Amino acid sequence: MKKLCFYAILIVFFLSLFGCNSQGKDYKKQLSKAFGTEPELSFHRYEEELFNIDTADFQNGLMAIQNNYLPFLDGDLSDPQAVRYLKDFATDTLCRLLYKITKEQYQDLESLEAILDIVYGHFNYYYPSIELPNQVFTCVSGVDPEMDPVMILGDNLLISLDWYLNGHEVYDKIGMPRYLSDRTKTEKVAKDLGNQLFETYIGKTHKQGNLLEEMVYYGKLDFFVEALYPEISDEVLLGYTKEQLAWAEANEGLVWADLVGCQQLYSTDFNSYRMYLADGPFTNEYSHSAPPRLGEYLGLHIVRAYVLSHEISLQQLMADDDLQGLFLDSGFKPRK
Repeated sequence: MKKLCFYAILIVFFLSLFGCNSQGKDYKKQLSKAFGTEPELSFHRYEEELFNIDTADFQNGLMAIQNNYLPFLDGDLSDPQAVRYLKDFATDTLCRLLYKITKEQYQDLESLEAILDIVYGHFNYYYPSIELPNQVFTCVSGVDPEMDPVMILGDNLLISLDWYLNGHEVYDKIGMPRYLSDRTKTEKVAKDLGNQLFETYIGKTHKQGNLLEEMVYYGKLDFFVEALYPEISDEVLLGYTKEQLAWAEANEGLVWADLVGCQQLYSTDFNSYRMYLADGPFTNEYSHSAPPRLGEYLGLHIVRAYVLSHEISLQQLMADDDLQGLFLDSGFKPRK
């Protein structure tokens, strides 16, 4: 293990960020109250249509459903090459296996609808003038790493259900790293949807700053997701296992001391970004038990501390580009 530098500096650690703070205990309840217009969503299951087309008459089968599934089938279906590509996909052994598992886990879409109702309702409260897509299409993508699990295409919301198979062993068969397959919970739809809503409607071009600014930036993104889906667990929000989250909470003060003591907060060095913000199975410089992206973890707690100590709307928070100022005004104090 790389030797970490803990300079001889006096750091006084106070109580846990939310430990004895009644406001902290209730902040999720306050977020839950910010609920606007309930959405009216229509759901369409492309995977059910595609994988049940008669392969002996595949082209006509595609044409029969084309108008109902234009987000996937807006191409020229008289083109043999386009039809062959879709047929190869629909008959591929792995894709059919993913469809089978998806159908077993999502016999209906009640769990998905419940998540979307909550996310949409909170978004409508904070941004009532923005009209969100009301046509929801589910699909099986083949767990394509080039395709976001949740996408907004114009007036349509696309969700690849095979990215949310709750850690099924099929992910091992396709070579997905375990740290990623551990995150494939249904609840993660809320995080992925929140990220897409931010990128599509709220976010501005982000210019990379120093390590502290990047930590706060990613903390703001996580808080945005939390505001839209207050019941999300920190494990899902951060992509941690319960053990990793426990490690981060137990060692929060030590990680912060290292950042401050080694004068890395304002670093623009690649190795600092990699150590505190890069994804992976763990943070090797600390321990194989340490989760990745510890900078993001700290950034989320900095943003939470700021929100708890300021009268500020979500819109104002997201529009605030003074990331360093947000940290300085947060009063953030790491756990002991």
